[in-house]
Amino acid sequence: MTFLACFALLLPGLAWWAWLGRRDQDPLVSLGEVVGVSFAIITLLAEGVFLLGGSFTPFNIGCFLVVFAVLAVFGMIKRGIDLPSIYHHHLWIGLVALGLVIAWRLFQAKDLLLPNWVDSQHHTLIIRAILENGGLPQNLLPYLDVPLYYHVGFHTLAGFFTALSGLSIGNAMLTLGQVLNALIGLSVYALGVALFEDWRPAAAAALLVSFATRMPAYYLSWGRYTLITGMILLPLTLAMALRMLYRAPRKGDWLTLALLTAGVLLSHYFTAVL
Repeated sequence: MTFLACFALLLPGLAWWAWLGRRDQDPLVSLGEVVGVSFAIITLLAEGVFLLGGSFTPFNIGCFLVVFAVLAVFGMIKRGIDLPSIYHHHLWIGLVALGLVIAWRLFQAKDLLLPNWVDSQHHTLIIRAILENGGLPQNLLPYLDVPLYYHVGFHTLAGFFTALSGLSIGNAMLTLGQVLNALIGLSVYALGVALFEDWRPAAAAALLVSFATRMPAYYLSWGRYTLITGMILLPLTLAMALRMLYRAPRKGDWLTLALLTAGVLLSHYFTAVL
């Protein structure tokens, strides 16, 4: 169920890629964009339901997932699938490397029963309020009489993941948080490709971020899951902006840039400033 819940979180991005994604670029960059666009769409969808006064139920969550899955399948049929890039060894090596990073991050968290540090208490409370409200609440009553405006990107993702996976909030946040931690390397790779126009220095940067540097691994101890989400989206947004700056924008590029930018703004104030 945990793997299926992670896959379900990527369905909006897969639907976007099927209709608007570039087929002539590094497939790992496309994978990073699928992740970023998915996170942005889920957050914006939650915002839209909140503004319309609605709520999420198991039925309409299932309907949303079915719609995105159908859009992804029909988009791939209509536009075709670039088989050479899908079966290219570069993609599979990258996927294996990403899997190893995720395994490494989860191994680093294996001795924790619950997410660490003070921030995690705040995140747990907000996710609980989202689950009990069936979406983004206006405030945190009955726990705290304060409005909710605190980095809704991660909390929305974590709420969906918790509901879909069946895990407790603590275990869901700990598991999803480490997967997000690993995905920072993928977004750094995408930015490296845009900067250097060469996968080798981009891969070196991703490996350094994933295995050598203190950050972002230290986020496990710090509990800054909201900032992790922003640090996934920010390099992807910068990479898209660079490609549009140096190449003629294609159909859908402006929408992609808008979605990724919205995701950054809703994920964390610091990444928004950056």
